[in-house]
Amino acid sequence: MFYYKNYNMFYCKADTYQYSQPIDSISESLLKTSRIYCPLDIDTEFTHLPYDLNRPTKEVSKTITVQIKDIASSEGKIYTHPDCADIAKHPVASYGFMTIDHLVAAGHRCVLTRVNQPTMLPVIQFDLYGFFLTAELYRIVQGAYRDDIDELVRSKNPKLGQIQMGRRLIASTLFTGNKREPWVYLPWVLEIDGHKLQVALSFYDTCAVHGAVNYATFCANCGVKLKYKDTFTAEEKKVMIKMYLEYLKRYGDYSLGDLYNHDALIENMEKFRIIYRSLNIENYFELPRLTIGATVARIVRSKLLQFLGFDAKGKNQVIEFCRYGTAEHFKEYKRTTAVYNAKVDGGRCRNNRPNVARSKQLIADADIAGCYGNGLRNQEYPLGRPITVDYPLRSNINEYLTLRQFLKKYRKELVPGLWQARVSTPDDYLLKYSQDFLVSWHPPKNPANIPTDSELENTDWFTEDNIGTTKIYSKQVNLAIIQADFLDWLDNTCTARQRKELLDKLHIVTAVFYPKSERCTTIPEFLKALRKHKGKNITEAKIKRGQSKVIKIEQECHAWISVNMGDLLVNQLLAARSKYSKKDPEQKPMNDLYKLCINTIYGDMVSPFFDIGNVVVGNNITARARAMAWYMEKGLNGFQTITDGCAFEVNRVISAKKDRELRSEVLFEIYNKEDSSSFRINPLGNEQEIKHYLYRDGESEKIGLIIDGDKLDNQQSLTWLGTQITIHLQKEFPNIPVIDKFQFEIKDIYTSASFHGTANYKFWIGERDIKGKMRSYKKIGYDAYHLPGDDLQLLTSNYTPSEEFLRDLRNKPEKVERCKTYLFYKILKPGEYKKNYETSWKNSEAFPGCTVESARLLRECSLTQFTFQSKKQFDSWEREQKHLRDRTGQSYESWFINDSGTLDFQEMIEKLDEMIRRGDMKYGSSREASKHRHLTREYGEHPEYKCLLKAKHQLDIRYGRAQMEDIQDTAEAPIEVVRGD
Repeated sequence: MFYYKNYNMFYCKADTYQYSQPIDSISESLLKTSRIYCPLDIDTEFTHLPYDLNRPTKEVSKTITVQIKDIASSEGKIYTHPDCADIAKHPVASYGFMTIDHLVAAGHRCVLTRVNQPTMLPVIQFDLYGFFLTAELYRIVQGAYRDDIDELVRSKNPKLGQIQMGRRLIASTLFTGNKREPWVYLPWVLEIDGHKLQVALSFYDTCAVHGAVNYATFCANCGVKLKYKDTFTAEEKKVMIKMYLEYLKRYGDYSLGDLYNHDALIENMEKFRIIYRSLNIENYFELPRLTIGATVARIVRSKLLQFLGFDAKGKNQVIEFCRYGTAEHFKEYKRTTAVYNAKVDGGRCRNNRPNVARSKQLIADADIAGCYGNGLRNQEYPLGRPITVDYPLRSNINEYLTLRQFLKKYRKELVPGLWQARVSTPDDYLLKYSQDFLVSWHPPKNPANIPTDSELENTDWFTEDNIGTTKIYSKQVNLAIIQADFLDWLDNTCTARQRKELLDKLHIVTAVFYPKSERCTTIPEFLKALRKHKGKNITEAKIKRGQSKVIKIEQECHAWISVNMGDLLVNQLLAARSKYSKKDPEQKPMNDLYKLCINTIYGDMVSPFFDIGNVVVGNNITARARAMAWYMEKGLNGFQTITDGCAFEVNRVISAKKDRELRSEVLFEIYNKEDSSSFRINPLGNEQEIKHYLYRDGESEKIGLIIDGDKLDNQQSLTWLGTQITIHLQKEFPNIPVIDKFQFEIKDIYTSASFHGTANYKFWIGERDIKGKMRSYKKIGYDAYHLPGDDLQLLTSNYTPSEEFLRDLRNKPEKVERCKTYLFYKILKPGEYKKNYETSWKNSEAFPGCTVESARLLRECSLTQFTFQSKKQFDSWEREQKHLRDRTGQSYESWFINDSGTLDFQEMIEKLDEMIRRGDMKYGSSREASKHRHLTREYGEHPEYKCLLKAKHQLDIRYGRAQMEDIQDTAEAPIEVVRGD
């Protein structure tokens, strides 16, 4: 019988996602190459199965169909997954690796088998294209073939191949010579049309190509039109099996619409050709990568090549010039304190008024306009080798320079924006004069473990395990970043005694600077200095009994040159973007793409994953933003500082009294000093209270200000406030350059608000509430339960714990209702699956890509709300809180419960704040019962604690972690409670 064979799906040659030399027959192609490529767009439709929590089933989800399209075809095909064979309306996929069904449908004779040993056969590499491929990975394989995929996901040996997920799914194998290739071999042999081939897999996951956007937006930005993406509503998508059975035509149109990822990548490539041309660097064009960060890093590198006058072949030379400022370079200093320079610190995040839970004053939410973007335009980017000051990492006899000594020695060589140092106070010293400007960092045990592998550039690297923790302590400093803006703060806002203490008690653990004396002003001068350098590195040992020493002299070339980032790239991108209208549907995608590039440059500078990143540049940009945020926080009497802004009461900002100046000592814990002789609290830009009025603007209510009797509308009010903030801060903090570098924008004006932790808040306009912000909580509602008897009872499927909690804080902070047990939903990612496989997923039917649940309680008490004096004090409170939480389901809340069972949140935060400011090491020491070792008698269980334990146990049964009789053991296990920040 004759079969028509479609060979259009196979290629002999591939350059990332560009394919050439399509083959006419496998026989002929194997004469030219030992590797054949089969690129396919894939997608699946599946459903999360409902279940009764009291009688949980182990089956988590059911895959309905698999959709596959070879990239040369205009439309794909649908195959019913074996899970739904009983209701199949399409051919049922039968192979262990379901893409083979597509090859068979194209007329090829295929036999797929598993083998025990690697083969020396020619290779067929399946390049799978999709958006968030983790969702499809386990659904396109079955039986032992799924086990093979699972083994690669859990693999800890890169030489045997690994499948990992950061922002996108990747396959990688480490070969001899430390060369990492983007594919994995499977123990599968495919016999196709009589030819046996070894199977390899590679993934082209497009979910990070344009950053954090969805598939529809990604395609729209690339110019790929999707006709049927809105075919189903959100509610209909929850019952996709019903859609499959009852609306087959709509289902087909919708499901096949997700098979245009390769098309989108090709269109994206053309969009970036336009961007390269607009920057006059078309001769340096490089294929866009699968993450926007990597794509933009190559644009920056191309602009540096152009700046230096090199052609594209000079790439390695530019990488060499940039290398000495990268995180990767500083990680190589595994035995000296220079390794601490590998990290770029983030934004300021602090609760400035921790004993305030709500405000019913007029509130403005202010941001630094274009915080990091403007910071980038003002920033010089250096090329060359900086000076590094460092000491042995594990030595107890390091004689660090004090800040005073360091500045005396090197200040004339420090170029603003191009130096940094990490400073610490001595281990046994607490500052006499409290500060909250410097942010301490406690690195991981091995700082060299901070990940910088470019292929893992989107790992969740901001965890305690690999970058440590950051925190502000009032009487201790540990490895805090300082640079020019800190010196401005030190010289202009500190009192003489605090300045003296910091100059003498801050030790320079490590420093990096591009020395002013070595600066070159022209490119020929820079290149000549590199060529003519004749320095030598010398090591000399001087031996004398009891006084032996090793003297090392390094004479590397430290010549350097810099270029302004605005002049290099940012200004050109802004000009090119202005040519595309945001309002024109045809032009908006390019406008958005330019904006994405501009915003990504900053991320590339501070990222540890790119060869053009520079930790000195990154730390100066973020430190400049943290400094500006400090002046906002203090001058505006803000509530919470969150990276680039804070909310404040427009009638209660801080001003110095006549003939006085605002000093950092006075501004520290200002919420307890409202009767100070140094400052007054008054309206912004006015002597009289600022009035407001509410008016309708379309469907919504807006707030306008009344200034000097004139009614301003909302937009005019926002502009007026932004201008007044600049005037106010410049007046109260004279001689501070950073204030002149930024402008301010107001998101909106509100009539009341509630605050929690460091970054959780909710605003109101009149009685209309604005959706709150609380980390770890989604906007959708959750299933909430209570336990009236032996069985759990569903209370609601639309429980929003963060919204209800923040609403209570605003309405009745002395009588906050206790939270309910709820189920938190998330997608199981490969990283978590691998890490917790033995304890959580080994006996479960859940796999990466499934939606899984965990039982949770909202934690009302958050220690992040308070500023501790030292790490020792914070660790002590944190240990105590964890102990209480594991025993009772709550921590300090149990001492502040009203007779009605509600929580007096206001009294709790006032009491804890008072004790922490006083220096108490834990709460229990304040209780009389503690002195007689009877403190446990005062412990009280959270009213929903038993419900939580029951829900956890039922989920343990669902995921194969426990049997029914194990419930007593569960009661002893630590519980999961969400802090919310």
